[in-house]
Amino acid sequence: MAYKNEEKRESLDHLQVPASLETFIAELPERYENGDINPEIENQIDKEWHTFRSGQKKTRFKKKMIAFSLSSTAAIFLLVGSVFVSPAMAEFASSIPYLSSLFKSKPLYEEVQEALDQENYEYGSLGMSISDKEISVRFEESEDYYKEVKPAVEDLITNILKARNNDAYKVRVFYDPDAGKLQELPNKSNEIEEQEKDFNRVTELTGEVLKEYGHPIEGIGVREGKIYIDYIPSTEKRIDEMKSDITNKLKQEGFTGYKIKLYLYNPEHVEREGRILPLFHTITEGLTAKAEYKVSGVGYTNKRERFYMVVRTTVSSKDSNRKEVVERIEQAIIDFLQTEEAQKVIQDDIYEIEIESKDKKVLKTIKN
Repeated sequence: MAYKNEEKRESLDHLQVPASLETFIAELPERYENGDINPEIENQIDKEWHTFRSGQKKTRFKKKMIAFSLSSTAAIFLLVGSVFVSPAMAEFASSIPYLSSLFKSKPLYEEVQEALDQENYEYGSLGMSISDKEISVRFEESEDYYKEVKPAVEDLITNILKARNNDAYKVRVFYDPDAGKLQELPNKSNEIEEQEKDFNRVTELTGEVLKEYGHPIEGIGVREGKIYIDYIPSTEKRIDEMKSDITNKLKQEGFTGYKIKLYLYNPEHVEREGRILPLFHTITEGLTAKAEYKVSGVGYTNKRERFYMVVRTTVSSKDSNRKEVVERIEQAIIDFLQTEEAQKVIQDDIYEIEIESKDKKVLKTIKN
């Protein structure tokens, strides 16, 4: 669905926050814990919030909040625990685009890892699976230690998920004493060892030619009778000469019969990909994190004139609720991509996003 970039949203970085609102947030965690929130404060917040909203309408801008520049703990406590906040504050929290709230935050995996490390937990590995909607922590050293810390680790990760409005992922903390042990590899046959030596030498010789042409050697892959080469720009005009030089160099050492396949890239697309990937990661994490979106995964390709994404759902093209699910996904994406931060990233690039059913039918297309 095409849409117009009608109004750019501005952050509240230069917008004054009402004084009592700032005080309310700063004191919120402790005061609610003590049960001494004064209803008069909430009434005052309501009045100032509605005044604040009225001021917004006069400027004809749709404002959005990223942060109050206050304590991050208080801010999270306010937004996530808004079930007990006044109706005006709840309205304010709900006005923040969901995906935008994730855009400047750390990736989920990174946040969980830092939290575990900060508590000095001695775990073996941390895993995150989008397809399984799972965060997993494996312990492998001491079973007694595992049993001791398991409840705290589960609570730690569960609280992080709640703070990020992530209700789709589950937490699995488990013990596997054999996971960290090196498995004994069977002895390789002489034939396989010789083949590996040949492949390694073919890789070296191919790399020598690539260096002469000024290209990196990291993208070389060798299989029986085939050489795959990545990281060659589409602006390279000497493709045939380069292939010929590789073939001749291999023949000098007795390697014949290799077919060479080059995968070219557009330098402009690489720059575009570097800019837009953060948006892709935000959309992926945000849509897979909430059960209401019913998203199983998100993919992209950067080889077209457009940056193309596909959002894969778990609904069938024949499901009765497919329309409302698609509308929720569409609105979340549009709200995010129309923000000032996203528009700065997108610049003049064209994108296309398809929302797809589990039976591979396109349910909606979003374009700019």
